[in-house]
Amino acid sequence: MSSRARARPARSPTSPRTRRRRSDLVASTQAVAVSINRGNGTLGKLIRDPVAYNRANAALANLQDMTRRISAGEGSIGRLLRDEQLAKSLTSATGNLDQVTGRLSRGEGTAGKLLTDQQLYDRFNSIASRVDKVATDLEQGQGSAGQLLHDKQLYENMNGAANELRSLIAEIRKDPKKYLNVKVSIF
Repeated sequence: MSSRARARPARSPTSPRTRRRRSDLVASTQAVAVSINRGNGTLGKLIRDPVAYNRANAALANLQDMTRRISAGEGSIGRLLRDEQLAKSLTSATGNLDQVTGRLSRGEGTAGKLLTDQQLYDRFNSIASRVDKVATDLEQGQGSAGQLLHDKQLYENMNGAANELRSLIAEIRKDPKKYLNVKVSIF
């Protein structure tokens, strides 16, 4: 038998070391009690401050009420614990979510390919950059469409020209002979 495996002899309750340890424990306990009685620390504040005590009691009462309601099957958590159908539905939804995330990570479907295919991602990124540039150019009034958006006079001129063209087409439809002159000549 090794020296570590040997049992230590029991200390005598009257040994000086045991008495000193007991005395230290009593002194430490008394110091804690005095500190609590003075209102120090969380426990001291709970004992000395009626507002803190009342708040702690209210919190415990709320906790008891929540626990009672959950046990009675009330609320979402209570229904989840009591309603077998809801639990199955939640399990099914979780399974579906697992399938979707699995397909995404395997690169299946459009979203999955977007997540896993670098070339497709780069193409979408390039398209988004070009659309962003077009939008920026429009906002800055660049190009015909940008000018049309920002130049009110140009817009009114274009709108007026379109109205005149409509009127001309309507007149031609009313009296085509007035506007169309066809001459046929042979030699």
